[in-house]
Amino acid sequence: MMLEAGGFEVIDLGRNVPLHNFSRCALEVDADIIALSSLMTTTMEGMKQVVDDVSAISSDRRPYVLVGGAPITPAFARRIGADAYAPNANAAVKAARELLGLKDKKE
Repeated sequence: MMLEAGGFEVIDLGRNVPLHNFSRCALEVDADIIALSSLMTTTMEGMKQVVDDVSAISSDRRPYVLVGGAPITPAFARRIGADAYAPNANAAVKAARELLGLKDKKE
């Protein structure tokens, strides 16, 4: 919701989505960013699989991976190779804008 309010087009794949669907869908729609949120520690490792899937894409235009959610930390994001971390929805909008080299609306 916050990314949409921030001017981004969002395709919400929903909950309990097979992990390969994220990279597959991102390629189909030529997405700039895959944003993942985890609310439980049991789903965190799935984020690494998505990062690995994206890293395996042989394209000059791979999507960035942005991660966040209650159990996620900057250290975890670095460990799995995510491109960015956001501690909350507001920060996710800012991080997405930074990844794409967009100026903040306040600037």
